[in-house]
Amino acid sequence: MYVKLINKSLVTNEDIEFNKKMGLPVEVFCPREYKTLAFGRIQSFCNEEILINGHPYCRKNNAFFGHPSISA
Repeated sequence: MYVKLINKSLVTNEDIEFNKKMGLPVEVFCPREYKTLAFGRIQSFCNEEILINGHPYCRKNNAFFGHPSISA
């Protein structure tokens, strides 16, 4: 799990936009329950939540894993 936190965490809007633009699936993980809540493509997002599979997930309460953006 630690390696996943370091290498796959989507933290910035740039990271999330990259995954949305590329159509890459992301994992929504609840750290309180230690379980995956969803896996799918990002439909939309704002500073408070990310919409995946028609369900909004709070950015503050969940971890999002995918492919971090590639900086030049």
